Amino acid sequence: MGDLLSIGIMVAFFALAAAFVAACERIIGTDTSYETPVEEAAEPDEAAA
Repeated sequence: MGDLLSIGIMVAFFALAAAFVAACERIIGTDTSYETPVEEAAEPDEAAA
């Protein structure tokens, strides 16, 4: 009986965590900070001879 109770608590915890993440995404929006734009390579300066 104790095993079933532990599994039930664990499943409930993960369900609550998933619901919390979904609610935060709905409020704040998705995180795009890791999607940095790719900058084009700068033209090399002409070396003075």
